[in-house]
Amino acid sequence: MMLSFSRIRLVFVFVLAGGFLTGCVTATTPATRFYVLNSLTPGAGLSRDAGLNGELSVEVASLRLPQYLERPQIVTRSSENRLELAEFHQWGGNLRKNMMRVLAKNFSQFLATPNIAISPHRPSIPPDFLVELEVMQFERDSHGQVRLSTQWRLSRGKDRMPLATHMTDLSSATVPAGSNFDHTVSAMSTLLGELSQIIGIEIVKNVNRSSDP
Repeated sequence: MMLSFSRIRLVFVFVLAGGFLTGCVTATTPATRFYVLNSLTPGAGLSRDAGLNGELSVEVASLRLPQYLERPQIVTRSSENRLELAEFHQWGGNLRKNMMRVLAKNFSQFLATPNIAISPHRPSIPPDFLVELEVMQFERDSHGQVRLSTQWRLSRGKDRMPLATHMTDLSSATVPAGSNFDHTVSAMSTLLGELSQIIGIEIVKNVNRSSDP
């Protein structure tokens, strides 16, 4: 009888210990947060000075990311050669597709046209311009600055004739030390907006060249 009581007590202790450990694990595991890039707020447009008529069409034909960014975790750098993956701060979808959608929305705003396509959903009629991007870097560095480094090409839509190829390097103000990832993602959205405007200006230049007598 005493032996059975000892066994019951031992089982009870194990159950309590297991519950305690489970509670500790649950309490110390942070919830995963998810983020998206956003287009810029309405207000900055190029069409007023460019004389565009709202019929311009542009296709975001391709955007390639380095392999280390093709993952759900938000990537930052802790040194020049070391990457950090934020396991509990992740993208709320595919980063490459998110970037293409933001670029398209920014182009639509800057150029005052709804005729913006995103590959592979191409329009039946070739667009006026194609934009292709190769992203070399897009993350917060060890100094707290978000950096966006890209090579992009603008081509004529009907025959894919190259019109311009540029390397663009952009950086944000320093993200405050110890700040949450909201600040980092917001800075990334701002840099993508700056890149959109740079490409938009190049598009307008080529529209004006084609309309010159």
